[in-house]
Order: sequence, then C-alpha cells, then structure tokens
Amino acid sequence: MLCVLVSMVASGGRIATAFNLDTQFLVVKEAKNPGSLFGYSVALHRQTERQQRYLLLAGAPRDLAVPDGSTNRTGAVYLCPLTANKDDCKRMDIEEKSDPSHHIIEDMWLGVTVASQGPAGRVLVCAHRYTQVLWSGSEDQRRMVGKCYVRGNDLELDPNDDWQTYHNEMCNSNTDYLETGMCQLGTSGGFTQNTVYFGAPGAYNWKGNSYMIQRKDWDLSEYSYKDPEDQGNLYIGYTMQVGSAILHPTNITIVTGAPRHQHVGAVFLLSQEAGGDLRRRQVLEGTQVGAYFGSAIALADLNNDGWQDLLVGAPYYFERKEEVGGAVYVFMNQAGTSFPDDPSLLLHGPSRSAFGFSVASIGDINQDGFQDIAVGAPFEGLGQVYIYHGSSGGLLRQPQQVIHGEKLGLPGLATFGYSLSGRMDVDENFYPDLLVGSLSDCIVLLRARPVINILHKTLVARPSVLDPALCTDTSCVQVELCFAYNQSAGNPNYRRNITLAYTLEADRDRRPPRLRFAHSQSAVFHGFFSMPETRCQTLDLLLMDNVRDKLRPIVISMNYSLHLRMPERPRLGPWPLDAYPVLNQAQALENYTEVQFQKECGQDNKCDSNLQMRAAFVSEQGQRLSRLRYRRDTRKLLLSINVTNTPTRERAGEDAHEALLTLAVPSALLLSSVRPPGACQANETIICELGNPFKRNQRMELLIAFEVIGVTLHTRELQAQLQLSTSSHQDDLRPKTLTLLVDYTLQASLSMVNHRLQSFFGGTVMGESGMKTVEDVGSPLKYEFQVGPMGEGLAELGTLVLGLEWPYEVTNGKWLLYPTEITIHGNGSWHCQPPGDLVNPLNLTLSVPEDRPPSPQRRRRQLDPGGGQGPPPITLAAAKKARSETQLRCDNDRARCVWLECPIPDAPIITNVTVQARVWNSTFIEDYRDLDRVRVTSWATLFLRTSVPTINMENRTVWFSVDIDSDLVEELPAEIELWLVLVAVSAGLLLLGLIILLLWKVRTPSPPLALPLWDHTSISPQPHTPTPSSPHPPGCTCPGQWGDLQRRKGEPGALAPTSPPSWGWDSGSQVPRPKPQFTASAAGKDPPAPPDGPSPSPLRSAASSSEPALAPCMKLRGRRRR
Repeated sequence: MLCVLVSMVASGGRIATAFNLDTQFLVVKEAKNPGSLFGYSVALHRQTERQQRYLLLAGAPRDLAVPDGSTNRTGAVYLCPLTANKDDCKRMDIEEKSDPSHHIIEDMWLGVTVASQGPAGRVLVCAHRYTQVLWSGSEDQRRMVGKCYVRGNDLELDPNDDWQTYHNEMCNSNTDYLETGMCQLGTSGGFTQNTVYFGAPGAYNWKGNSYMIQRKDWDLSEYSYKDPEDQGNLYIGYTMQVGSAILHPTNITIVTGAPRHQHVGAVFLLSQEAGGDLRRRQVLEGTQVGAYFGSAIALADLNNDGWQDLLVGAPYYFERKEEVGGAVYVFMNQAGTSFPDDPSLLLHGPSRSAFGFSVASIGDINQDGFQDIAVGAPFEGLGQVYIYHGSSGGLLRQPQQVIHGEKLGLPGLATFGYSLSGRMDVDENFYPDLLVGSLSDCIVLLRARPVINILHKTLVARPSVLDPALCTDTSCVQVELCFAYNQSAGNPNYRRNITLAYTLEADRDRRPPRLRFAHSQSAVFHGFFSMPETRCQTLDLLLMDNVRDKLRPIVISMNYSLHLRMPERPRLGPWPLDAYPVLNQAQALENYTEVQFQKECGQDNKCDSNLQMRAAFVSEQGQRLSRLRYRRDTRKLLLSINVTNTPTRERAGEDAHEALLTLAVPSALLLSSVRPPGACQANETIICELGNPFKRNQRMELLIAFEVIGVTLHTRELQAQLQLSTSSHQDDLRPKTLTLLVDYTLQASLSMVNHRLQSFFGGTVMGESGMKTVEDVGSPLKYEFQVGPMGEGLAELGTLVLGLEWPYEVTNGKWLLYPTEITIHGNGSWHCQPPGDLVNPLNLTLSVPEDRPPSPQRRRRQLDPGGGQGPPPITLAAAKKARSETQLRCDNDRARCVWLECPIPDAPIITNVTVQARVWNSTFIEDYRDLDRVRVTSWATLFLRTSVPTINMENRTVWFSVDIDSDLVEELPAEIELWLVLVAVSAGLLLLGLIILLLWKVRTPSPPLALPLWDHTSISPQPHTPTPSSPHPPGCTCPGQWGDLQRRKGEPGALAPTSPPSWGWDSGSQVPRPKPQFTASAAGKDPPAPPDGPSPSPLRSAASSSEPALAPCMKLRGRRRR
C-alpha cells in the first residue's frame, strides 16, 4: 500500500515550526500483504553480526502464514533495510510448526510486540494469542497463554544462546482463566542488558500480571507479580517498561500499566524481592473514568538530573467544553524517592485525536543535553506525531515540532503515529532518529538534521544619537553586522560551508519609515553570507524627507535564516542530511539596535511634557451645556476644548512631540467645522494636530461644530471620548469622557376643522327610559380634531394621548352634551372607548353616519295640532320669552365635565379624531326654555404619556364650543273682531246692572255655605332646590300632589298644559341614573381662558345678564269671602 509523506504544521491552535526531524528525505516501507497491519509495532535495530547495518523492524500480526497447507494467518515480523526501495522488507524466520493437537498458531498475532535490546543486542518477538491445547479430542481444552521468541543480533536462531533457547512460557496452561490459563503473555515486552520482561494482562481473570527473567552470568531468576486485590479486569501488564534510576540509582524498577484499574486506570511501580516476587512500591492512578490511563508509558530523564521521569498516556481522556481528546501525564521523579501523586504537567490533544495512544522516549534529537519525547495522535486527521523537548525545568509545554500525516506525498496512509520507536541514530550523523508505524501497512523513518548554533552575531549603528543637521548626501547612519557559527553538541567536527540569509529593516514599526538604505528608496535590505568563517558587512542609511517623529528612536532589526536549496518534492531514501542543517530554534533569530534623535529635552534627551485639557459642550453663546434639549429643528452642537502644556512641580512641561488630540464621537454627530480652520481631520475618528512639537507654555483653543443628524427617541445621552497623545514622555494621559444628556422634545400639532358649532333645542321632553336611539336625545354634534405627525414613532417608549374636558352635565345633574361615538382615522380606522363607560353609556342605537353635519341655520317649526302623535311641543307666550343667552363652561361651575382620553397611534400622516355627540334636548327645554341661546365651551389637550424622563412634549390645547339656540314655538295673541268687543262690553254692562238691581231687591242675608268660597286666586313663584328623597316633582314645594295643581281648562287660575319637569329622574320612575366620575384636566391645572367669551344676543338687555331661574313651583293662594 502507498504511504504518505510527513510535514510539520500547527495543530490544535498551537503553533509549531519545523525543527530538526526531516520530512523531505524519508525512508518509507510498505507491506507485502495488504491488511496485515504492517506497522502495528515497530523497533529500530542495529545489526553487528555477520554485517554492519541498521534495520527497521515492523510487526504485522495479521500477516499470512508461511504456506504449509494447514495455517492461513499467523502474523509475522519484517526486517527492512535503509534503502529508497519501499518493498524490500524480508520476513523474519520464526519456525513454529502447526500441531493442532498440542498448540494452535492460527491467528496467534505474531509481531504484536517487537523490541530490540539495543546496539549489538537481541530481538524480542511476541504472539499474545498463541494457544495451548489440553486433552485434544472431543473434550479438548484451549489455553491462550501467548508466547515470545528471542532471536540473535542477526535475527537468526542460535541454538547455543540460552536467551534464545529458553522457552519463555511463563504461564501455566494447565490452569483455567482464574489463574494463568488465559494470560496472553507478550501483549507487551522488552529488553534491558540482562533482563527480558513480558506483560500478561489476561492472567487471573484478566487482572493481569508482569513477568521478568533476569540473567546474571549463568544464573537465571524469574520474577512475577500477583496483585493482592481480588478483582478482575485490571489489565496489569498491558504495557511495561523496566529500567534503573527510577526508584533506586542502580536497581531496576518495573513500571507496568493497568488501564482498567478502578475504571480510571493506574500505573504500578514494582521492585524485585527475594524469592522471585515483585513488590508494589507505588501506584499512580488516573483521574477520569474510561480514559485508559496507563495504556502507554515511557521513561526519560527530561531535566537531566540523573533520574528517569515517567510519562503516561490516556488516549481516551476528554474535556467536552475545551475540545480536548487524549492526554499525557508527566510525573517528575523526586530524586528516586517516589513520584508525586499529581502530574507535574498534563498535555492535551485535540478532540477525538487519541493523543497519547503511543508515547516514546526518542533521545536527545536536537543535542541540547535533554531527553525528548514523541507522542502519537493516530486519529487526528490521518495521524500526527508531536515532538516535545526536555529542559532544565522539565518537559516544555508546547510542542517544538508537529509532524502531520496529511502532508504525505502518496495516498493511503492512516493512523500515522500508532506506534513509535526511537533513541537510535540510524544514519550516524550524531542525532537519534524516529520510526513511526501505522495500521495502514506503512512505516516511515524520520531522521534528524544537524543543528547549527550562531555563536556571534552583532548589529551596531553609528551614530547612536542622530543630528539631522550633520547628515551628508551619502550617509546619515552606518550599520555593521557580523556572524560566526558552530555546530551544537552533535558532531564537533561538523564544518560545512553554509549560506546565511539575513534581512535588515530600518524603522520597521513605523509607516512610512524614517530611514532608507543608500542607493535605494527602501527601508529593507536583503543579503547573504557564505560561512563558516566570520563575516561582517557595513551599510549606509539616509534620513527621509519631512520626518515628523523625532522623539521616538529608530529601531533597526535584523533576522536571519539558513539559505538551503531543498528539493521541490520529497525524495525517498537515506539521503545524507549534513547538507541540510537547521538553525537552533532555542536561539533568538532576530537582533535589534536603536538610533535616537537629538532633542531639546534636557541632558537625558528625554522629553517630559505636561499636556492638560479642559473640554465641554457649549451653546452658540458659549454657555456650558449639561443637557441637549433636542427638537427636530436642532441642527448644531458645539464642543469647546482648551489644551495647555505648562510646567508644574511634578512635570517639567517640556516640548510635547507629535501632540495629537483624538476624538471619538457617536454617529449622531457629524463634524461640520473647526476653529481654527484645518486643525482637525475626520476619518473614523477626529484627529487634531496640536503641534510638533507643542511648545512649553503653549496654549490652544479649539471650537468644533457638529451637525446633529442621528438623535432618536432611544438616545439617552451623547458621549465623546477625548484622548491627548504625544510621543514625549507623559504617563498620566488618560481618556476623557464627555457626557451630554439628551432631552428629546416631540413636536406634534393639534388643530380642529371647526372650533364652533351651532345647534338647537326644542320639541318635547323625553325621559331616558323612553329613548331608544341617539336621535331621541337631541340634535347631533360632530367635532373633528387633527393630530399632526411628530416625526419618529414612539413604539414602546410612550403614547400620544388626546384628552377632552367634556361638558357632561349641568350643575343639577342633568345631561348636557351626550357623547355617542369617538373614531380615529390614521393608517386605519377604529373606535376609541375611554375607561369608565363614558361614551354612549345608555347603549342607545347609533344612527347611520351622515355625510354632512347638520345645517347651522336655525330652524323654526310650527305647531301641528292634529298632525303628529305624542304630546304637542312646548310653546312660549310671546310676552314671556326673554331675548338672552348664557355660557356653560367647566371652569365657571355652570357645567360638570369628565375627562376623556384616546391614545393616538404612531402614524407618518395626519390622524383625524372625530367626536360625535347629541345635545340633551330635555335639559335645555326644562332649564333654558326662557333663553334664546346657550353656549357650551370646553377644550381638548394633546399630551405625551411616557415613563422615559428624557422624552417630553409641550402640550397642545384647542378650545371648542357649540351655540345651542332655542327652537320653541311662540304662541301668537288671537285677534278679535271689533263688533264682538262692543257687544261683549254692552252685555257685560247690562248683566252688571241686573245683578246690582237683584241684590238691591234682596235684603235678607244668606246662611254660610258648607265649603269656603274663594273670591280670588293667584300664583306666586317660589324657587326650590330638589332633593332625590322628595316625593314631589323637582322644583315644587306645594303640599298636594302634582295632579292637584291641574285645573280644567277654562277654570279661573288654570295652568297651561305642561309635562312634569325632569331633574335627573326618568319620567316613568324616580330611580336616579348613575353619575359619571369626574377627572382632572390633562395638565393638572385650570384650563386656559377661552379665546372669546359668550356673545350676548342683540335683543338681550343689560339687565338680563343674570342666569335663568329654575322652573317655578306653582302655589295657589286666596282669601275667603266674608
């Protein structure tokens, strides 16, 4: 299968530059049989017997078996030479014949573990699924005990080597799974100089065990560990490492992982005891359930203190919020006493990367004196390998190099970093290399490149203090730079000719720069040095024209790198890397020097300024503003600023170079003008140049005018940020914030189509119970109000309200003007129903709206004695009718008013409010029948209701009135013929004479009658105020009932026919109607005076200005005949 090439990139948000593991010249090997898991395990090996060479060992546990007719898959181990050929690996000869009656090698996963003893050492190969068969036949028993093989340095079997001929079968196959019958020996394993060790995680019901065989001269000792806990499924022995300088300077310590211990995983540190036992010395436990802590371990002296430190992988560690997947715990050795229970450092990988699946000590790959570590993350993309460097303080937190599997040149690679092996220099350039395996039948050898240290690098500028007056046409500043190098601790004899590329940049932090190189208009210079000898170079620089900043120094920087001609495409094979060194990333690759300007700022050449500022928003008259009373016609706002630079005790007040004032204003303000002109420029912010320099004791006044363009109802305040700045030294310059509160004044209008209406009253009196429609009440009225738009809609900030002080009743409680309907027309049409059931409270049927209001012309109606039905209209004797008028208003106690409110919706057009009402005809007939005209006057107010204190509006008030004229019929006197008058007078005189004669004849007095005779009757008016509890009709104090006062027509003293007066009662009952609730006016004050007073009738005399008297109560008086 094809394999991919690796490059170094940043991962997981962490930046890592390519360091010295090469990704251009790779040694790549591929499997012969796809699907064999070639690369499941890897090891670097040096062969010294029979030939000198370095080999790449790769386990392929699912490889096909050597054809023998009875076995399909056994697994295998391949040895691969360092060549450019990808498919020249050879199968390692492990002779194991199939004998199903005694053992089973089918699918025994040969190659699950591969390890090298080191230079000139042996090789260990394990098959953890090797199975023994007990009692073959129908009742056979199978025991998956596992098996490991040791081969010589030349990877051949030497029958004379006790290491190779020893059976290495540590598990007893005659026991069941509760003992060692399923121990799966060889899941992990390895070598030291005199020991070989194996992990058996299946022993004791998968609690696990660790075995070690130690050889001293001709003695052989076997050691094993049986955990005292009676608990299965711990997987002790899943991984193993053995070494010295861990818990003892010379004695070895066994470190074994148990990734399922207590569900969080653990690492056991064991030591040798007499009798072949391994004793537990310390247990380090994981911190997260299921993280598989202990599935990978590595030992390395990270801080070079002589004691090996411990790294433990937990590939399934996760933190959901932090997007973390996998971790490596770093435990620093405490001088051989123990390891801390908590890790000294916790490394994390990206989410779902299985970071820490493999961990390996790879030696000192950069030769800085500290051991380095490789960590595999096989499921991050196509797989990645992280390189971490050791230091005197332990492992560095950030990776120094990340090798990314997705940058391979050939397709097919996956799970790159599944297995790792290092600590061996296979190309003999004094730098250890790294072998990386995968599950995609491919292994990759990454070799380390030489590291170059730049010993001497100097950058000097002359003069260090620049006086522009001393510059010449060819030079103002001279810069000298020198380099020298040697190799790091790798090969001390390394001395190659290299080319160093460098870049000089003058004034790199300033745009435009203030210096340029001579014979060039650029401030950047690129050059090259051929080394190894020390090289120097001198360059001239010139000062740019019109330099403003003469306070801050000019910084000249130099950075450098190796100029190498790398191949455009990766090349396979062990190409020599001495021609491709890298610079030591631990060294600074950049140098700086500074050039100061000559300044008049004291002996220290350091300017200490004292800029101070006062600022305020002001009116056009120069008065300070704390509030902006904004209206739609508001156009201009002024800002006054005063800047000084005067000395004080604390500040010298020296020249302020590049003195600037920066203003940040809201978008509602647009720069209009500045005084003095040209002092400020507007971009995203407003920048005002005060001077360069702003001299000592200098003062400056600025007056900035803004156009107010964006103030809305939501604007509560306007803030301006003012910041003084200078390149001189002054550390007390703080931003100044000016806050101007905004009061938004709305400008709505209120008008009327017709301020004064005309109407009439007349006809007959009708009580409330007899009324069915609004026509029964009286003549109609229609007031039309127009509300002009206020510009911006209020929305949830408030409501515009039209309030009416409506004349509801007269002072005695009778209806006055009866409101029937209020409609609003704007963007739509709807009805307004003020609270309190004040509009059409009697629920009378409304008439069809008329297109035109009633004619203002006064109408006269004649009596029609026989034409209509119902009672005849009330008539007035011509001699009794007074030609006068009166005025009813809410503020003169002649009318009672109620407060009606209607919210006005937001609309960009004029909103029409129509108030329709009826004159209560009966009240005017009963109370004002003797008047010619009654004027009713009131007002309407448009006001704003809001809880936002910064929004207000001036109330708008209009007056409205109606002139209600009497329409009662006047009774004209009858005309009598003259002859009838003469005859009547003659007859009367004759009758009088006869009566006198008769009385003269009768002299005897008559006896008294039974009833008194009345010889005179008179009617006297007596005003009276009614009470609801009085049984008599209102306005009468006579002792008899109302009917007793009715006389037959023609009797002396007979009254004119009339209906009983109504005083808030229905004509058919004496139950009073509900009185309306009265409210105050909109502004809470007395209404303004009407535009004009009542207009007296020209027929009214000066003495008739008094109010009409209430209806008189009629009382009969007389004297008895004597």
